[in-house]
Amino acid sequence: MGIFKDENGRSYGDWTRRGQGRTSEHANEIVTTGDEKKWYEQTFWIIFFLVIFWPVGLVLMWRGSCTWHTAVKVIVTIVLLGVVVLSYQMSQAVLAAQGTLS
Repeated sequence: MGIFKDENGRSYGDWTRRGQGRTSEHANEIVTTGDEKKWYEQTFWIIFFLVIFWPVGLVLMWRGSCTWHTAVKVIVTIVLLGVVVLSYQMSQAVLAAQGTLS
C-alpha cells in the first residue's frame, strides 16, 4: 500500500483523506462555502453595478433576491435618478453657455 493508495491499490489523492468520508463523489460538498447566492444576487455586485452601470444596478437591486429594506431601495433609486437629472441639466447648461445649443 503506497502513500496515496488504499488497501485495494486504488489511488485516492491527498484531498480525500482516508477514513474521513471524503471521496470524489463528495468533492463539491467539500468545496462549497455555504453562501449559495448567485453572483448577481450578492451585495458587492449590486453596489458595483449601481456605481459603474447604474441601470443594471437598479434592476439587480429591485429584484426579489436582494434583501435590502424597501426604504433603502427607494432612497438609492431617488438619489440615482437625481444624479442623472442633475447631470443632464448641467450638460445642457454647458452647451447653452458655449452657444452650441440651438
